[in-house]
Amino acid sequence: MSKKIVGVTACAAGIAHTYMAQAALEKAAEELGYDVKVETQGTIGTENALNDQEIREADVVIIAADVNVDKARFVNKRLVEIDTNSVLKDGQAVIENALANAQPFSGKGVKVGGKMEIGTSGNKAVRYLMSGLTDMIPVTIAAGLLLAIANAFAFQPDPNNANLVVWGFSEDMMGQFLSKMFDLGKVGFTLMIPIFAAGVARAIGDKPAVAPAFIAAYIINDPTFLGTETGAGFLGAILVGFGVGYFVKLLKKIKYPDIIKPIVPILIIPMVATFVSFVVIHFLIGDPIANGMAVLYDVINDVTVRYEAAPIIYGAILGGMMGVDMGGPINKTAMLVSSAIFVDTMAQFGPEAVNAIPQAATGAAIAVAPLGAGIATLLFKKYFTTEERALGSSALVMGMVGVTEGAIPFAASNPKFIIANTLSSALAGATVAGMGIKFFGGVGSPLGAFLGYTTGPNFAWLYWIILILLASFVNALIYRFIVRNRNVEVAEDIQQG
Repeated sequence: MSKKIVGVTACAAGIAHTYMAQAALEKAAEELGYDVKVETQGTIGTENALNDQEIREADVVIIAADVNVDKARFVNKRLVEIDTNSVLKDGQAVIENALANAQPFSGKGVKVGGKMEIGTSGNKAVRYLMSGLTDMIPVTIAAGLLLAIANAFAFQPDPNNANLVVWGFSEDMMGQFLSKMFDLGKVGFTLMIPIFAAGVARAIGDKPAVAPAFIAAYIINDPTFLGTETGAGFLGAILVGFGVGYFVKLLKKIKYPDIIKPIVPILIIPMVATFVSFVVIHFLIGDPIANGMAVLYDVINDVTVRYEAAPIIYGAILGGMMGVDMGGPINKTAMLVSSAIFVDTMAQFGPEAVNAIPQAATGAAIAVAPLGAGIATLLFKKYFTTEERALGSSALVMGMVGVTEGAIPFAASNPKFIIANTLSSALAGATVAGMGIKFFGGVGSPLGAFLGYTTGPNFAWLYWIILILLASFVNALIYRFIVRNRNVEVAEDIQQG
């Protein structure tokens, strides 16, 4: 009798890994002769949703996710929870391991051995942060693009000197419309940090933690409320997210009288958690963290201006982080850091003095790994199999829209490709940051010059394209060096292809 498997896939960005893991599970199950249905939880929301009957009839539940997934509907079902990369590496092994070792999920999770765990993930802190990042990314993109588009029309001829340009919106109807759109973008950046904190808290304490975390993260980033020059930034949001999440989790363990249980999750827990968060922020952590963050970003901006090599160094570090695990925790950490610097300096100094250079480094580097893989399979066809060339075409397309996960199949087949991806992505980050290019938001790829907003030196958009493509060609050349002895191994495949 064929085994029945149900699964859920989700990744931090909710774009590539989510659907690649779904495809990997479906392909592996088909090869093993098992029935499978996989639900995806991406940025578009839940698709291919599992119904109660499918869950009830399943022999095992496989959750392949890099973020926290609600498992309440799977209580008493045999369940395995792993990261998406494990499925991409060997989907059949994941399925067979799950069928052999999974135990009924009771809500607490049990280790099975190796890197696989039942009911939980290996690194909870990273999963919680990735959950917050998943909620924040759409806001970042929407707010960044709207602000950038409006900002592009804000430069007007200086009425006192026709050869100069000043920043500001015209007084006509279109100018006022763009001014409001610019304000809309700033609202998005204001709400971005509370949304991130609420996502982290929800992953820990579930729905009752959302409202208190959102409110607490808002006030800890409101200089007027704190009486400081700036807010507490992402550091404050992380502390709020984890603090509120675990506090709510503790409150949920209290045995409340039956008469008030219906209002506990919607009234008592949110109210108590919000009040306690207010007290802690007002009397303990708000002021020192905000002042500390103000000093930190003053130092970062000062170092960036004072030392020409500084942007090159941190650009290389951030860029390398984008390429090393291609959408994994290190990649998302780099995105989080660069976004934090952008959002926090935007709030502190405004659009005119925002530090968008780190965001430019990560935005440029995100496309290099897949573009390099795709270019390598085009330029050096005889060293790659027919299947790899097909994957290269897919990687090229994914690279052009800033999806670094397109290089994963190559890295999975040969770890040396990870070195190539890391070095070339570091090159992109270093050169873009060294040029002083700022990236306000959009598509992280050469298309970002048109589907995004770059500033800095004259023709910043052209430098952006050239530097990304240059790093991608370097990546392709390193791929060529790695596979230099493979022509004999794949000769038969090449003749057939």
